[in-house]
Amino acid sequence: MSTKKRKPLDDALASEFVYGSKEQPHVKETETQDEAKPEPEQETVPVAKPVEKPTSTQEPKKPSLMSQLYSTTPKEPTVRLTVDLTESMHRKLSVLAAKTGRKKAEIVRLLLDEALKEVED
Repeated sequence: MSTKKRKPLDDALASEFVYGSKEQPHVKETETQDEAKPEPEQETVPVAKPVEKPTSTQEPKKPSLMSQLYSTTPKEPTVRLTVDLTESMHRKLSVLAAKTGRKKAEIVRLLLDEALKEVED
């Protein structure tokens, strides 16, 4: 094993490791860093552009039914219910489940909840 001492990792060395530039002025290493600086600057510009794309603007465009499908509700004890559906209604339910990424049972629960609210009013 060598008796060579390691450099302590101070703030300047840590920032050099993270950001690729040096805060301490060293003649030899500063020249090599100046040559390497244009490349990291060019890399940081394209990285910033994809971050600027707004993904949250797509969510408000969803109808209220769709937004309710994505909301979470507290769990309650459940009771099983078996229902016979026509093939066409089952197909429509399957398509809606595929579009929303939710289970058919969750969609049926939401629709029943809306229907029961209308009946109560």
